[in-house]
Amino acid sequence: MGIAALTVASVVSIAAARELAIGHDAVGASDAAAAKADWPEAIAQARAAAEAFVPGSPWPDRGLRRLAAIGHDAEARGDDLIALLAYGAMRTAALETRAVGSPQTLWRRTAEEGLARVAASSKDPAVPRVSSEAMLAALQEDTTLGRGWLAVLAVSAVAMIAGLGLLAFGAGEGRGVRVARGMAAVGFVAYAVVMAINAR
Repeated sequence: MGIAALTVASVVSIAAARELAIGHDAVGASDAAAAKADWPEAIAQARAAAEAFVPGSPWPDRGLRRLAAIGHDAEARGDDLIALLAYGAMRTAALETRAVGSPQTLWRRTAEEGLARVAASSKDPAVPRVSSEAMLAALQEDTTLGRGWLAVLAVSAVAMIAGLGLLAFGAGEGRGVRVARGMAAVGFVAYAVVMAINAR
């Protein structure tokens, strides 16, 4: 089991370091794009930073703040399409990072209010006419996986990684091999069941 724990710890450490690097680089790229008024690129990079979630990392919050600033500035200058793009990216990022233990309800609410406000007041013919109330109602309909299902997915991933790690690094003979195969199989089946139930 020590090898399985080491495998899991290594995978988690590598993933955390990668997310930190992505967040750092994306914030810098977003600032550079904003300085050139390349708003789609600034939004894409800020969203990448906002979704690079690692507990304790400053980059997701900075990415969300940049998206909010881009949205507010676009609203102020009447650029409704860029405002909608920024608020939409903010909402998506808030929902994505909620999946890893950060509720992000304030950011999501801010994004949804911005989307509804811009959609209701826009004079741009490319923006569909919709009331603020209708827009908010549509946005608040939550189709993402609940926390319970996400916890099951996390446990299933750990079981699969641990089982496969044991098999890869020699689980031994007899009982050790059966335990490793069982862990990997249970993890895979749990994952498949959650995805099948939530695909409806």
